[in-house]
Amino acid sequence: MPSKSKDKCAYCNQKADEQKCHVMIRCDCCETWYHSQCQDLTKYEANLISSAEGKGVRWFCTKCIPELVINVDSQDQTEAKTSITELKEKLEEMNLLTMNKLNDIDQAVKSMQLTYADALKSNNENIKSLEDQCSKLVEQTEALKQNNGTLTVTHMRRSTNVI
Repeated sequence: MPSKSKDKCAYCNQKADEQKCHVMIRCDCCETWYHSQCQDLTKYEANLISSAEGKGVRWFCTKCIPELVINVDSQDQTEAKTSITELKEKLEEMNLLTMNKLNDIDQAVKSMQLTYADALKSNNENIKSLEDQCSKLVEQTEALKQNNGTLTVTHMRRSTNVI
């Protein structure tokens, strides 16, 4: 918004027309007028800011910026502290859930290890039983061979006797 000639710069207290080389610019917070030079702005920058008025661009003087930062910071800090507290609570909750899941997994692994050990033990017992049965079968086979040899000899004697 262009300044009226009666407006004075809040920084140097001179009227707008007394500083011909710079334009006046109004703070959107305190609504006071300043020479662009008094706020370390070039004439081009001040005109650019003024032309963007109504398009969402706002300009704040050097007096208002610290107050806005403090106000925003204190509100943001409260929100940030709340957010941090909420995040910590969520993190603790996630850690607890993770620990519970790890305990469940640990129990499942231990159970599987016991089951595996039992299966190995059972298989070893089955193998030993099979080995014992094989040994008995070998003994019986040997006995049958001997018996068969005896039967063959006996059979041959009898067949000789018959003739």
